[in-house]
Amino acid sequence: MQPTSQPTCLFCSHTAYTDTAYEDTIFNQKRFQYVQCTNCQLVYVHPLPDADDLTKMYPVEYQGALTLAPNGMYDRLFEQINKTGGQYQTILDYGCGGGRFVTEAIAKGYAVTGTEYNPDLVKSLQAAFPTASFITIEQFFKTDTQFDIIFLNNVLEHLTNPKEIMLLLKERLTPNGIFMLEGPVENNFTLTKYVRKTIFYIRKKWFHKHATHVPTHVLYSNKKNQEVFFKNLGLETLYYTIYEGHWPFPSNYKSCDTLMKKVMFLIADTSVRLSKYFSFWGNYFTYIGRKKESSK
Repeated sequence: MQPTSQPTCLFCSHTAYTDTAYEDTIFNQKRFQYVQCTNCQLVYVHPLPDADDLTKMYPVEYQGALTLAPNGMYDRLFEQINKTGGQYQTILDYGCGGGRFVTEAIAKGYAVTGTEYNPDLVKSLQAAFPTASFITIEQFFKTDTQFDIIFLNNVLEHLTNPKEIMLLLKERLTPNGIFMLEGPVENNFTLTKYVRKTIFYIRKKWFHKHATHVPTHVLYSNKKNQEVFFKNLGLETLYYTIYEGHWPFPSNYKSCDTLMKKVMFLIADTSVRLSKYFSFWGNYFTYIGRKKESSK
C-alpha cells in the first residue's frame, strides 16, 4: 500500500521532497502520503488520485444542495473586478459546484458558463439555472470558447495537474480577460495551523496513526509559493490578499457541544483576531490576475 512512483511537485515540478507532519490517509484501499517540496515548500498528496479515486471522491452529493438565489456573498469580489477597469461580459465558473457564484454572476448581468466533473450534477445545474450554460469538464476541453473572466472557487487545491489546467484555461481568456481564484492556503502561517500540525505530528510520529478521510485537497499551498506559481504562469497580479477564517475549527462557540470543540473554537478565534495585525497571516486567499501581453 506504500506509494512507489517518484513524487513531482505540482507547482514547480521539483522532485526532491520531505515527509510532513500531516497524517497519511487510507482511501479507496490506497495509502496517500502528504509530502513537501524542498524547493517551493508546496505540500501535496502522493500518489495522486487516479480516475477511479476522483469518481469516488466527488459524487453528486459532495457539492451539497444547489444555491438558487443570490445573497450578495460575492459583492466584494465584483467590486474588485470593477476596479480593474475592464469591460467584461462573459464568465466561466470552472468547477462551479452547487452554483453559489453562478447565481450571483447571473444577477450581476453576466453571461455565465459553468463546468463540473460529474455529468449528473451538470444536468441538475442546467435544470436549476436555465439562463446559464453548463458542460462537463471533459466536454469543455473539446471546445475553444473564450471568456472575459475565468473563476475558480475552492478548485485549485483539488487539481492533480494545476499547472497544466491553468495554462489550458489561460488560452480560453479573451485578450484583456482576467483570472479570479479563491480558496484555502492550508500550509500558510496561522496559529491554528501550528496547533493542528502539532497534533498531527504527535499522532503520526508517536502513535503511528493514520487518517481515513478522503484526500480531496490534493495540495496545501502558502502565500509565497502561490504568488510564484501565478507569476510563472505568465499572469500579472492585479489583486492578491490573504485572510483568515475559523475553518477547519468551529466558527461559532454556541454550536460547540463538547469541551474539545470549545477549545478548538477559542484557538481559531484567537488566531483570526491576531491575523488582522499581520498581512502574511491567513488560511484563505483571493487572487485576480491578467494574462501578460507578451504571454501566450
